[in-house]
Amino acid sequence: MGCGPDTRDKWIMWLSGAAGAGKSAIGQTLAERCDAEGRLLASFFFGRSDSTRNHAKFLIPTIASQIYANIPGVRDDIVSVINNDPLIFNKSLLIQLLSLVIGPLKRLGDTVSQHLIIIDGLDECVDRASQVTILRTLFDAVQKHGCRIRFLVASRPEHDIINAFSVENVEVILARLVLDDEYQSYGDIKLFLTDKFKAIAKTHPFRNLIPTGWPGDDAVEEIARKASGQFIYASVVVKYTESIRHRPDDRLAIVRNLRPRKGDTDMPFAELDALYTHILSSIENPSLVMEILSFIIHEAQANLAIGLFGTDLCIRDIEEIQDLEPRSLRILLCDLGSLVAVKTDFRQRDIIEVLHASILDFLIDPSRSKNLHIPGSLLITKHVTNCLRFLSSAFMLFNNCVHNLTSNSLQRILIATAPTLLSNF
Repeated sequence: MGCGPDTRDKWIMWLSGAAGAGKSAIGQTLAERCDAEGRLLASFFFGRSDSTRNHAKFLIPTIASQIYANIPGVRDDIVSVINNDPLIFNKSLLIQLLSLVIGPLKRLGDTVSQHLIIIDGLDECVDRASQVTILRTLFDAVQKHGCRIRFLVASRPEHDIINAFSVENVEVILARLVLDDEYQSYGDIKLFLTDKFKAIAKTHPFRNLIPTGWPGDDAVEEIARKASGQFIYASVVVKYTESIRHRPDDRLAIVRNLRPRKGDTDMPFAELDALYTHILSSIENPSLVMEILSFIIHEAQANLAIGLFGTDLCIRDIEEIQDLEPRSLRILLCDLGSLVAVKTDFRQRDIIEVLHASILDFLIDPSRSKNLHIPGSLLITKHVTNCLRFLSSAFMLFNNCVHNLTSNSLQRILIATAPTLLSNF
């Protein structure tokens, strides 16, 4: 609407967040609201598993088609462009956008600036080069061709997309909105879970079999914590629990690993597993990355076991312990921006933060992760061996003086993993 002083002159907003943070839900809700108010020009939701929505070929034709349907006054102009140039859909995205969208919409005059085009799930366009091309097309349309349409682009913070949004002078036209821990989504997820479980207990066909007081505050807090701020985990848990063919308390117990699954077809996290598999399958040097990811997650789990959240190890520590080249860790993890993030802690150190606490469950369960499976005990043994090797060399090098922060972190890993380590011998 142009009412926000910080975004009044911005023509593109990038809504970014980790996998499952709720970007598509926000995009869908906004599309419905703008459509009801007559302000939605078009929306395109990329989907990696849909062959008609996992590439850029149909992006502009779909947008033009929706504008044709929504705004009768521009129909003749769009048809005229196609009749005069039947090969228009084979031309560059920029030419298509200028000819089929921006040109015809000039009939709306200044009011076009209060209309919106939504492009969601850009990271699910399977061709990464096309992701960048789409963004450059939008930048050129606004900066070089005077386009005055508002664009909302939603995506995970993938490496290529981050770089595309970092080009010179783009901040003049770009607003950023990041779904991160500043939004305190833990409380929202708890509220969501509490409401959903109350509804299940009240309306489920087997509600008479559900114990009084189910599921309890501890269960809600456990699931909310494991969600790590990502609504997709909570949503998947609810969908699995509310099955009308099963007892909800049994299903929730399976999710919490309190009761074994019955049958190979009973997969509580199939939707979440598909998401993790897609992200992890796109990385280079997967065996090394998975080993490092396992180390980071186990270190975070060790901290959690003693009441700390996150990791105490900075990037330099991890590189030394894992015997990596200096400054190589960021490169190795650059395609996992939706699962892990680089943050600066209060000591001004760069640390790796795991955004999905549930990913460790996925990686150590071969029935879920398949060929991405991490053999937990073997890798823990290797991690502990690396820690002991690092401590030994550090003690020798610094004459029994190891930095307290590093030493304490490694001690926690050793304490937390000792039972598993000992069971291997």
